[in-house]
Order: sequence, then C-alpha cells, then structure tokens
Amino acid sequence: MSETKKFKTETKRLLDLMINSIYTNKEIFLRELISNASDAIDKYHYLSLTNDKLESKDYEIRLSLDKENRTITISDNGIGMTHDELVDHLGTIAKSGSLEFMKKLEENKNEVDIIGQFGVGFYSAFMVAKKVLVKTKSPFDEKAYSFESEGTDSYKLDEVEKEASGTEITLYLRDNTDDENYDIYLEQYKIEKLVKKYSDYVRYPIKMMCKRMNPTYDEEGKFKETKPQPQPHVIVDENANLQARLRREAEEIKDEQADLEARAREEAEAMQQAELKARAEQEAKAREE
Repeated sequence: MSETKKFKTETKRLLDLMINSIYTNKEIFLRELISNASDAIDKYHYLSLTNDKLESKDYEIRLSLDKENRTITISDNGIGMTHDELVDHLGTIAKSGSLEFMKKLEENKNEVDIIGQFGVGFYSAFMVAKKVLVKTKSPFDEKAYSFESEGTDSYKLDEVEKEASGTEITLYLRDNTDDENYDIYLEQYKIEKLVKKYSDYVRYPIKMMCKRMNPTYDEEGKFKETKPQPQPHVIVDENANLQARLRREAEEIKDEQADLEARAREEAEAMQQAELKARAEQEAKAREE
C-alpha cells in the first residue's frame, strides 16, 4: 500500500515559509521535535492509566546521528499514530488558527516561540532537512506506517515494519551553502548542547546513540583490538530536568517577590508624599484663616 497525497493550501504555504529560511535561529527544530516526542509519551502514559491494553514501559526519547548519510533521527516510545492520524496531524494543518499563525510568522521572522504556540512544530524540521521520513505505530492499530516528504507539494504514505508503538523521525539534512553549515547538526557536542539548552521542560530521559571505543579480547583473555560500538549516552535525565525546573521556578519566585517589594515601596512613598502634601495644604489654609 503506497499513497501519494497533496498537501492542503495552508500546509503548502507554511512549508514554503519554513523551507525559505524565514528564521535565522534554525536550531529550534530540535526543541520542537523533542517537545512533540514528550507530548506523545505523555499521551501514552495518560491513556495507559485507564486502558489495560497499554502496558507500562520505561519511557525515553532517543537521538542518533549518521554522518555518512547526513541524517538525524529522533524517536520516542509514546503513543504513535494510525494512518488517519498521520494524514490529520502531518498532512494537514488545522484550519483554526493556521492563517493567524502564518500571519504572525511572516510578521515576526525572528520570534522563535510562535511555532510551538500554534502546534505546528513538526514542520520546523524542514528548516534544516531536505527530506523527512516518519515511521510510526499506534497501539490501537496492527499496522505501522511511514510519512515521507521533501516539503514540496505532496507526501507519501506507506506501510512499514515496526513492532513497538511510538514514532521515529529521520531528517535528511540539506546541502551546505556559503551561508549555512548544516553539518554542524551532525556533531555530538552540538546536539548535546542544544538538548541541554532546550529540554529542561521534558520529564523523560533523552539519550543519544554514540560510538564508544571498546576493547576486545581473544579466547585467552588477551587484548585484541578496540572497536567502535554504539552505546546509549544519557544527555539529560528526568531528575536533572526536575532540578532545572525547580531552580528556574525558584528564580521566578524571587523575581516576583522583588517586584512586589519594589511596588510596595513605591506605593508607601507615594502615600507618604500625599500625606505630606495634604498636611502642608491644611497648614497653609489655617494660616490664611
């Protein structure tokens, strides 16, 4: 089963805005895709509380980099999507709010927060990718599906093999230009830095598959050689994220308290000045009498 569908007019317009680099801060694509992965896990967890079909699991978000093929993959073990949900969520922008979003997008080209506010963060992938491949499986569907698009007029849907529920998004990076070096997003240090910068709202562990040089030994236990082996490296865990949120909230409370105290001082000074003025006026009036 392979289907090719046309994007709706609103979606095509949004994709055109993304592809034509309206944002200088392209790195936010990672924030948006991690946010979507976190939301998918939230939904699975919420449904699992009342649905016995959904077994409990150790939730996580995984990232992997492939320098040879120039790809970035973000995967989660959340709720996943059915065929119809793929079309509804990725092939179409909900009409409510979409025109308002694109108007704001065109007016605020450097405002990085409005993407997430309108729930269209998935499309930010096309700021850095020339092609996006999504593989997903819902626990309520026996089949798994893929969504593939180059962000032009259409997208392709197909059946794929995927056992566990969740979603895997692979970004095929754009070619480098004189102005943009997209290869920077294939560097482990860069991705780790971006994850730590943008992920303190995520309460699930974020792991990256990294190649580590591990020693190998022969049958007698003698050192043979070192070989690179992929191993999961935890970039951020839920405890670290919790501590970051608590620190941020504490700072916000301190700032609010400082503002309240400053306003209280200003009001007290204003009242004192008003009392002094009123007293002076009364004294002046008494002297005139």
